[in-house]
Amino acid sequence: MTAISPEELEALNLKDRKGALVRTVPAGGPAAAAGIKPGDVIVEFNGKPVVKSDDLVQQVVRTTPGTTVPVKVVRAGKEQTMNVKVEELDLENEMNRQSSDNTTPDDTGAGFGITLNNLTPDVTRRLEVPSGTKGAVVTEIDPDGPAARSGLRPNDIILQVNRQPVTNASEAGQALRAVPAGRTVGMLIMRNGEEQFVTVRKQ
Repeated sequence: MTAISPEELEALNLKDRKGALVRTVPAGGPAAAAGIKPGDVIVEFNGKPVVKSDDLVQQVVRTTPGTTVPVKVVRAGKEQTMNVKVEELDLENEMNRQSSDNTTPDDTGAGFGITLNNLTPDVTRRLEVPSGTKGAVVTEIDPDGPAARSGLRPNDIILQVNRQPVTNASEAGQALRAVPAGRTVGMLIMRNGEEQFVTVRKQ
């Protein structure tokens, strides 16, 4: 799930950028079983509005495993409601992701418009990252922020900040916060198993 960029509003037939855009749906998982598809925008979970993808993650984490909840999505401009059974395995993965991340969306990538999390074993398997890779995975990007303008994407893995290796989200966040506003930082990232170098100007 990611945020919705301004450019995607027309393609998704949406009036605003509220909701969580589904990018991928793992085969055999509870979302797939319920009929959720890539390109759906989740706008409500168990009767509560979803303004951004972080809202949805928090709501799923608080849901008891085995509970079936209604999930409202917008597909091709039309709202649909599906019943999704929250499975224990997926809940634990989300809880591990949350508990292993000691930073918040407000300070992880302050001035860059990114949210980071640790590169957990589950994320490593999902993204097919080479064994032994250490870094911080980009989980969400402000579509209007400097990172998005520089070409960073969700699921990019930050390996270095200004040539200094970072092994987790905390180290990456600390390195990014140390960059003065208005300065440009170089990042070595991994995308689809390949290393790339990008520069981002902190606002």
